[in-house]
Amino acid sequence: MDIDLGPLEYGPHANLIRDMAMMCYLDRSIQASWVGGSLATGNGDAYSDVDFRIAVEPGQVDSWTNPEWELYLPLRPCGGLMLRFGEQALLHHMILTDGTIVDFYVQDMAAKLPEPQLVILFCRNTAFRETLEQFAQPASALNREIDGAVVRQFFVDYWILTHKEMKALARKYDHFAFTGLYLERIALLRAWYMQAIGKDIDSRVTIHMLGVLHKGLDGKLTEHQHHLLGMPSTTPDETAMVIEAIRDEMSNAGHSLAGRYGFAYPEELEEVVRRTWNANRESVTRR
Repeated sequence: MDIDLGPLEYGPHANLIRDMAMMCYLDRSIQASWVGGSLATGNGDAYSDVDFRIAVEPGQVDSWTNPEWELYLPLRPCGGLMLRFGEQALLHHMILTDGTIVDFYVQDMAAKLPEPQLVILFCRNTAFRETLEQFAQPASALNREIDGAVVRQFFVDYWILTHKEMKALARKYDHFAFTGLYLERIALLRAWYMQAIGKDIDSRVTIHMLGVLHKGLDGKLTEHQHHLLGMPSTTPDETAMVIEAIRDEMSNAGHSLAGRYGFAYPEELEEVVRRTWNANRESVTRR
């Protein structure tokens, strides 16, 4: 069997994909195999996961909970996890011995996995091939037009989040300052993105969201902004200074966006957070 990789032929992981497809083809219980994800859309690179899919007859998915991987993978998996999606599908998320990440998805032929694009490697069933070709659907955009109500709630959520920093400092959770500051900085990057691009971005932090965020902000951040992203927090007082610096930036961004997109900035909430912080700052940072 000669596997036709189509647009994947000269792309990343082509040899691995071909070998996996040929090995899977030898198992007559596997009715079809295809590739999805960023490789199928042409946006993948050498670091992309291999989103490898197979379909089996209904009722056979359970037999794939612990397969003999030497029959289907040319390289041994050195670690991974399995996720179930009801009775019709499961996913093995694995790292192979060469460092490649493989998402080996198994479904029965009655299940559907809509995705932006897919490349069919082989299919034994004509009717299922037609079904597969209908799986593709546009991906949800990771950025979107700015909705004033959504952005206002984003700033409300931010001020509630940053208010809780006082509680963590008061309880002397000094080893975990990076946790709260990570959330603060992600919020700040989202605010900067809206200012720079004029669009909002998905709030879920995924590798794909970070890619869009990087593309939007690349070359647009000032020296001051870069400095703010890297300010140290090795002591409670340093942590407090980072929190205060981010608050100032968020306040400026929030007022700017409120004026531009016509929503009511949460002035009272900011005032309460800052006032209570100023009243307690010395006591919560004292060690």
